[in-house]
Amino acid sequence: MKITERLINKKIIIVCGHYGTGKSNVAVNLAINIKNSANVSYTVADLDIVNPYFRSADNADNLREHGINFIAPYFANTNVDIPAVPAQIYSIFADGINAIIDVGGDDTGATVLGMFSDKIKAVDYEMIYVVNKYRNMISDIGEAKNLAEFIEDKSKLRISAVINNSNVGVMTTEKYICDSFDYADELACAIGVPLIGTSVIDEIANKIPDDLKEKYKIFEIKDYTKKYF
Repeated sequence: MKITERLINKKIIIVCGHYGTGKSNVAVNLAINIKNSANVSYTVADLDIVNPYFRSADNADNLREHGINFIAPYFANTNVDIPAVPAQIYSIFADGINAIIDVGGDDTGATVLGMFSDKIKAVDYEMIYVVNKYRNMISDIGEAKNLAEFIEDKSKLRISAVINNSNVGVMTTEKYICDSFDYADELACAIGVPLIGTSVIDEIANKIPDDLKEKYKIFEIKDYTKKYF
C-alpha cells in the first residue's frame, strides 16, 4: 500500500518526532503528495510555537501554490517569538476538514498537542513518528524509543506509524539512505508500529535499487524547506 493510500482516509495526520529530523518537510510533502495523487486537501497546521527554525510556516507559499490551506503560529516568520496557539486550529476539527499537524520537536510541542488530545481521539487519526538515524539523541534505537514514549506521554496520544527520514542534509547519498533501513525497521518494531515509508529526495531516490524501494516503501519528496539541521 502506498503511503498516500493509507493516509487519505484519516481526518487528522500528526507528524511528530525529535527536532531537526525533517518533520516539517515531511508534513509539507505529505500534504502536496496527497493533493496531487488523490485530489484530497489537507489543511497543514503548524503547532511549533517555540522553535523558529524548523517551521512549516517557512513553506506557506509552496502550500498555497498547491491550493492547500495553512494555519501558522502567531508571529511565525517574524522576529517575534512569543508562544501562542492560533485560534484557527480549532477549525480543523470541523466536519469536512482534514488536517496534517506539524508538531514541535521538544516537550512543549508534545504538551501543546496534548491540549487537543480529546478532540483528536474522537476522530480517525494517524500519528507518525519521523526518525532520522543521523540525528543526535535518536541515533540509538533505545534513545529513539524513549523519545517516542515521552511524546506519547506528553501528548496523551499513541504513535501509530514510523516514517524514516534519515539524511545528512546536502551530503546525503543513496548509501546513507540504504544504511538507515535496518535502523528504521528495528525502531518501528521496538515501538510496535509499522514502518509506512522512507522519504527520499527525488534525485537520490532514482539511484536506489527497485527491490529496496519496494521493501522499504520509498516515496520521493522535494526539498521544500532547504533546511535539515
